[in-house]
Amino acid sequence: MKKIVALLLALVLVLSLAACASSTDSGTPSNDTAADQSSSADTTDTAAQPTEETSAPKDGLTIQIVPMSTASDYWNALRSGAEAAAEEFGTEYGGITILYDGPARNGDSQGQIDIMNNAVTAGVDGILLAATDPEALHSAVVDAEENGVYVCTVDSGVEPNDASSFICTDNVSGCKKLGEYMAEVIGYEGKYAIIGDNYAFAAGVDRPEGFNQGMQEYENIEYLGIQLADSDIPTAESMALNYLTANPDISVIFCSNDAAITGASNAFLQEGICGEVKLCSVDVSEDIISYIKTGMVTATVLQSPYNMGYEGVKTILALLNGQSVEKQVDAGTYLLTKDNLDTDEALAAIRQYLPNYQPE
Repeated sequence: MKKIVALLLALVLVLSLAACASSTDSGTPSNDTAADQSSSADTTDTAAQPTEETSAPKDGLTIQIVPMSTASDYWNALRSGAEAAAEEFGTEYGGITILYDGPARNGDSQGQIDIMNNAVTAGVDGILLAATDPEALHSAVVDAEENGVYVCTVDSGVEPNDASSFICTDNVSGCKKLGEYMAEVIGYEGKYAIIGDNYAFAAGVDRPEGFNQGMQEYENIEYLGIQLADSDIPTAESMALNYLTANPDISVIFCSNDAAITGASNAFLQEGICGEVKLCSVDVSEDIISYIKTGMVTATVLQSPYNMGYEGVKTILALLNGQSVEKQVDAGTYLLTKDNLDTDEALAAIRQYLPNYQPE
């Protein structure tokens, strides 16, 4: 009997211990399990919180410059400005790499489109574009923006203006001032002609328009017409010679870019002309400065290519940081003549093109 009672007591004890063990497993998680769940909850909360500010990546940025061509000092000046901004602000972004690639000469819109598309595919952070053809480049700009690449057009934009920002020269206003100045130089009477550039981009239209506005304010000034050299120096030289031959009494030839003034200057040197017929232009070079000193070139409108490149990079950085930017910015112009050539203002304007220029 005692054996039976003992067996019964042992059985009860075993069942009681099993029940206690079962209650402990189901009621309280182990320390490891609790830690895992707490960690998971913390991670979920953190991931659900959006960042309050957009900021540019800090592991290095790449900005592509696409000039109209690589054959002009003007675009090299723009590149220098961009590189200066990259060096100045690069440290806080882990470095800024400036890539520079464009067609060999003006007018190659497809070449620019191909470079744009390749840059977007390569994953650049921003593009500075000087559009050869405002309409042809429009779709490439839209594609870049839709793929998360900010585009800032410089000097020459696209139509419609769907780039993030456009830093440009008011060519109509600047060349109108040049026209008014040249009208005064010739005593408000005489004849003039223009050697222009491609009408496909805005500057090719705006510069002659502005110059005409300035000259045609005066009824005794006759407009002989315009010929387009398309940024080709030998063509511009030939056109200048034709103007001189066909119009011996011509007073002024306006050249709308650096290639045109180079060609026309070559023609004047060939004919031994210096000052009898007035040459004027847009942009500057060492040669043009020399011609202003001798009187072969009377005046030229200076743009701000260095500032365009510098401000273009700053604009891309602002956009990457979620900041608002101006849709269009006028970079300004300066009228350079023999009378102001030695001033501090002229030196600063010249150095937009020739950063290392030192007056003699």
